[in-house]
Amino acid sequence: MGLLVAHLAAVWFCVGLVWVVQLLVYPGFRGIDRARWREQYDRHTRLMAWTVSGPWAVQGVTCAVLLVWRPDGAPFWLAALAGVCGAATVAVTAAVSVPCHRRLAVAYDDVVLDRLVRSNWYRTVAWSAGGVVAIVMVLLAAG
Repeated sequence: MGLLVAHLAAVWFCVGLVWVVQLLVYPGFRGIDRARWREQYDRHTRLMAWTVSGPWAVQGVTCAVLLVWRPDGAPFWLAALAGVCGAATVAVTAAVSVPCHRRLAVAYDDVVLDRLVRSNWYRTVAWSAGGVVAIVMVLLAAG
């Protein structure tokens, strides 16, 4: 059960963070003074990396372990679905978010920011769905 609780906590940390980023942080980029853009953006990316890397790593490790070993009551198909949700966040991050962030690190660009905000909805949905899956696994295992 401890594995499921660790997974739940990590995923829900990421769920909360991605919603804050989606609704507050990314839209807030538009209000940053362009003369201070790089300084502010660099600070954001540095702090965000520290904030998300631990919980996201815990999510990944617990997903992998749950595919091999699950507490009684936690079915494989839910662990697989948790893995799909987690993999979706990684795929969107690698394929879309990171390239957008690399371009924004050079200079502010409305078109790139719009793409980042739009594509981040996929991560927001995937993490939120993974959070629901995590709750269901805990409830089933608790019996």
